[in-house]
Amino acid sequence: MAYPFFCIYKPLILFTMLKPFISLAVCILTIATTYSQDQERLVNNPDQLLSVSNGVRNSYGSIQSIPPVARVEGTPYLFDDWIHSARVYATNGQLYMLDNINLNLNTQAFVTKIGQDSLFTFQFNQIDYFEVLGRKYESKFTKTGRQIYEVIADYGDDRLLRAYTVKLVPSSPDPMKNRPVDKYIRRENFYYEHDDKITLMPLRKGRVLKSFDLEKPKEKELVKYVKQNDLSYGDEKDIIKMMDYVNSL
Repeated sequence: MAYPFFCIYKPLILFTMLKPFISLAVCILTIATTYSQDQERLVNNPDQLLSVSNGVRNSYGSIQSIPPVARVEGTPYLFDDWIHSARVYATNGQLYMLDNINLNLNTQAFVTKIGQDSLFTFQFNQIDYFEVLGRKYESKFTKTGRQIYEVIADYGDDRLLRAYTVKLVPSSPDPMKNRPVDKYIRRENFYYEHDDKITLMPLRKGRVLKSFDLEKPKEKELVKYVKQNDLSYGDEKDIIKMMDYVNSL
């Protein structure tokens, strides 16, 4: 018995129509599973993370007094305010939530206010990483000491990182310098991590290509791809697109 064409292919047509919704459902299920796993290890009481008395250090950090406010322009902190919530991922698998967080660029340490005149300064001894505004921050040792890196793109063995530094420039009585008060100058640098080795990567064509360390034929393909898609070696978003392409070669 012959079946009409539509009857034979109706299930296939229906699946094709539903495919986008199926993909969305899978995505939602994956996110929900990840969220559920995070909730299982979430410690809702931050006091367990900040349980320090009389300035004694615990495994996560220690308490310091907030120094007097000096007459200075700018700030040594990464964020302009303290209202950001943060996730703190401990090395023992615990996950903590905090209502206020900031990154002291001068000391390269995350801090949270626990009173009118007290800060809790975190150490990375028992902390894997921080997550603030959906961005991941890790600590690494360098030749000059500990540095906090923001993970911008992660491809396993290859990652694009950003680090901030701050410098206090003293005031000057010279009217030509126009600097009546001390001033904090912030600087950001990009780094490329390959096989756990981190190198400075100024966003210039030569340095970017050198950081990718491709064989000549693949490097030529990348340069052609950048030109065809009007990408810029000075734009971090375009650098991520380049990394996507490199990983597809």
